[in-house]
Amino acid sequence: MKFFTRLFGKSEDQKMEEYSRKKFEELEKQNSKVVEAASVNGKHYVNHVETIKQLKREDRRDQAIELLLKCVNATEAESAIVDCGVAPWYYEQLAILYRKQKDYKSEVEILERYHSQLAAAGVGKEKLAERLIQAKALLEK
Repeated sequence: MKFFTRLFGKSEDQKMEEYSRKKFEELEKQNSKVVEAASVNGKHYVNHVETIKQLKREDRRDQAIELLLKCVNATEAESAIVDCGVAPWYYEQLAILYRKQKDYKSEVEILERYHSQLAAAGVGKEKLAERLIQAKALLEK
């Protein structure tokens, strides 16, 4: 078999199999990078939504903020690899918590951070743009 391969080159099937194997390996490598980038405490950041809501209900704001910041970092890291846009919910929740603490500077900073990112499709961009205007007005008071 090797004699024929050397003599005639690879068959189309062999070339296609080799190409497919290389593509699969590239996709596996990219997927593992995405999984790692989007991971917060060993889970994809979307799996922390209920925990964040629970922390907010229990008025454990500092812990919620800490987890939300990790999720923001993860959504940005994932977006940088996949080019899909960041998830606005985490930024919005941080903005809400910062406003409750009357920390308008941090609210403006997180909203500006959101607006500096590629945004995922949806109404988040406009909603958070309005919130940013309000936060800047509160900060100037």
